[in-house]
Amino acid sequence: MSKWLQDNEDDRALASQIDELFGLEFGPGRTDEELKSKEKSWERIMKSRDADGGGGQPQPNKPRIFTWRRFIPLSVASVLVLCVGGSYYWMSARKAVQASENIVGTEKGSRSKLTLPDGSRVWLNGDSRITYGASFGKNDRELTLIGEAYFDVAKDPSRPMIIKTATVTIRVLGTAFNVRAYPDEKTTATTLVQGKVQVSVNHKEQLSYVLSPDEKLIVQNESGLPESDSEQQRKVETVLENITKIKIVRTDSIPSEAQWTRNKLVFVNQPLHEVANILSRWYGVSVIVEGDDDMKARQYTGIFENQSIQSVMESLQVAGSFSFKMKNDTILIVP
Repeated sequence: MSKWLQDNEDDRALASQIDELFGLEFGPGRTDEELKSKEKSWERIMKSRDADGGGGQPQPNKPRIFTWRRFIPLSVASVLVLCVGGSYYWMSARKAVQASENIVGTEKGSRSKLTLPDGSRVWLNGDSRITYGASFGKNDRELTLIGEAYFDVAKDPSRPMIIKTATVTIRVLGTAFNVRAYPDEKTTATTLVQGKVQVSVNHKEQLSYVLSPDEKLIVQNESGLPESDSEQQRKVETVLENITKIKIVRTDSIPSEAQWTRNKLVFVNQPLHEVANILSRWYGVSVIVEGDDDMKARQYTGIFENQSIQSVMESLQVAGSFSFKMKNDTILIVP
């Protein structure tokens, strides 16, 4: 094949175009401009084929389009067309999905800030994700949150922002608040900084709460209501016991629950097992607590800013009278 291409200039040009197309199709992530170049390469290849005697527009259902040129074995040509066609279809489907929703997320050990299309600002804590549609800021302002985020919502009375989590749905017009909704934690907490928000418990429309500044609503994470009426009533009574609305006391412009947006790690009367989860997400490590229930339930309070995980663990060790071992990305806390 190499000698043939050396002796036939036209076929060398066609082979070069095919190489260009495959490089654009299967190489690393491409820009829109490079993707357009791929489509132009495809057009040049098809025009070359037509000029060679095919004539007219190729018909997708006619077997003859799979014979790129008479010099290329049919089996190879068929594979080339199927690969390019299948990949083109996959890319089109992927673009359609991407056009319908936007996903922004962070990994453990990282935090991020972004501005939404409506001008609202969002801070994402570690291991968190928001998802919103292409119509966000135009027809609606709905998004889904997994993890923890601080919102500074732009005012738009005609289109309230709706934030959906697995446990609660939050409705706001223009305000600032923090939401912590990690699926592996026992509760979902909404803390209001300014303005007003309405928090509704999912699957239980009668359970809706309006928060004022410096109020916090804590809802236990759970599944939907059982089907029988008696079980529904019992479930509602249980839920009421597992929903707590409290007034918080802040000594700064924002409460301790949102200090993470300033890169401050804050614990306020939090049990050791919760502290371990927070440290895991903050530093991107695995923190394991071994000990009895009393040890895991012991509460800690502290503020750490720009400190290493080693320094934080040493401070907690002094306060908690426990020992810890660090190996690679794992920290083991033992009595």
